[in-house]
Amino acid sequence: MSGPARPRRCALPLAILVGLAIGDLRGAETLSGSSSAPAGLGGTLRLAVEADPRSLDPAQVYSREEAMLGFLLFDTLIEAGPDGGFVPGLAESLPVTSADGLTHTFRLRRDVRFSNGNELEAEDVVYSFTRFFDPEAETASSSYFYSIAGGLEFLEARKREAASAPERGDGRQQRWIEPLSVSGLRALDRHTVQIRMNQPDLSFLHVLTSPPGGIVPRSEVAARGRHFGTRPVGTGRFVLRDWVRGARLRLARNQGHFRAGHRSPDAVDVLVNVDRPTQAMLFERGEIDFLNYLHDADYPRFRRDPGLRGLFRIVPGTSPTFVFLNCELPPFTNRIVRVALNHAVDREALIRVLGHRGSVQRGPLPLTVRGFNRELPEYRHDPARAREMLAEAGYPDGFETTLWTVRSNADWMKIAHFVQDSLRRIGVVAHLKDVSFPAMLDASGRRGTVPMGVWNWASAFDDPKETLDTLLNGDHLADTGCMNPSFYANAPVQRMFRKAAAEANPARRAAIYRDIERQVVDDAPWIFLVQFNTEMLCQPWLRGFRASGFWPSARLENCWIER
Repeated sequence: MSGPARPRRCALPLAILVGLAIGDLRGAETLSGSSSAPAGLGGTLRLAVEADPRSLDPAQVYSREEAMLGFLLFDTLIEAGPDGGFVPGLAESLPVTSADGLTHTFRLRRDVRFSNGNELEAEDVVYSFTRFFDPEAETASSSYFYSIAGGLEFLEARKREAASAPERGDGRQQRWIEPLSVSGLRALDRHTVQIRMNQPDLSFLHVLTSPPGGIVPRSEVAARGRHFGTRPVGTGRFVLRDWVRGARLRLARNQGHFRAGHRSPDAVDVLVNVDRPTQAMLFERGEIDFLNYLHDADYPRFRRDPGLRGLFRIVPGTSPTFVFLNCELPPFTNRIVRVALNHAVDREALIRVLGHRGSVQRGPLPLTVRGFNRELPEYRHDPARAREMLAEAGYPDGFETTLWTVRSNADWMKIAHFVQDSLRRIGVVAHLKDVSFPAMLDASGRRGTVPMGVWNWASAFDDPKETLDTLLNGDHLADTGCMNPSFYANAPVQRMFRKAAAEANPARRAAIYRDIERQVVDDAPWIFLVQFNTEMLCQPWLRGFRASGFWPSARLENCWIER
């Protein structure tokens, strides 16, 4: 998904807050008895993040940190296997899929309970996925589930109710417009779930392994409503014990987890509102076990230090980073203008400015996604050609616009200034508007609001549909909450998306997505810039860590402490 949320600065001085929290962490580790625990058990996994998670509800997680913590609290029906396949999770085996690829039947494990003690039942699975078609749930990844039969019809019925009826006393709308349920989601019995698709979807099992695939208890979500994201209850390896906003989160090992014998720490302690330089300092001192991001100023020193260099975990090209151009706002309604802006930017120079921590972006997909087309054409740096094209489009003297970025993201700020200077050289004045990440997330999804902005993406799973369909399919445009920030819609491309969605042959489907990539590059709804690497660091005593080329890049649920 998109770039992570960044924090507002806490009211207390950071040094005071970190000192207090580190004291708490040391106390927690002493209480956990890590020194006497069996190998692979006990201890405290210590983390630090830049901001409080907005939500830990699987339907609402968005940033890397939210998804990373979400996987500690929630399980999925199936999980991604090491070879690109699938392994059972909450399901006792892989699904039975009908010959036409339209129906998946899952048998649930009988030994699974939520952390509140309730047994996992098929109705919980139905409820979890129905939420993605309910506007009241305010989900972040609804489009992942659109291929479930009856889902969009259910969604439209709920929208009609919300527009035409007074709310009930608890703030939620009463349902009365048919359909009252999603026809493709059925609990056949207490432990059997059937999911029926409106057409074959080769990406759907991948969706079930991603953070939004986490299963929630229907009774708890119904009771807590929007507060569920800050008081989550799941089946995962850990449970949330304490959350002090602006200071820390504390998770404890779920003693009732169905894989209770798995090696695991006793607890996870997360410092909140810790900026990247301070995180780097804590990591160097051995006071946190994992570093999700490394500040630019610390990167050269860490790479030169023999004791730190070997702790890096790097996955190349995971995060396409670009400037989206709003295709519904002039002058970006004109393809010639959009192409001109692509010719204005020297991507190789930008890579140098960014410390060689990525590669030139050739297309919309991350390098890690299967089917990435390495033969895509690259826009060459040619300011003279850019000026000619602007004149051809009717802007011989250039134009003025506004370039949005996130003020707390140093990389995005560097990119914004670099692009601003590049455009100035061809006569385009781009006034910078730096905002918080939540403000950027809201505004970029709001029609007619952001003309151009710095953005990035990390695919949730190894399939081209997730990135392309989410960011560039004009069929999913919306007035608010739109995940296509360029508001790009091209009728031939939309027909290709529909054809790919219905294609059951993997080779033919991959070819369609390659055609979509080529057309998107030609239409230039983005200024294509850089494929950032994912760079993380793990202490030598953190075992079982798996760096992922997908969202989230860090998977910690299988880790353990071994000192």
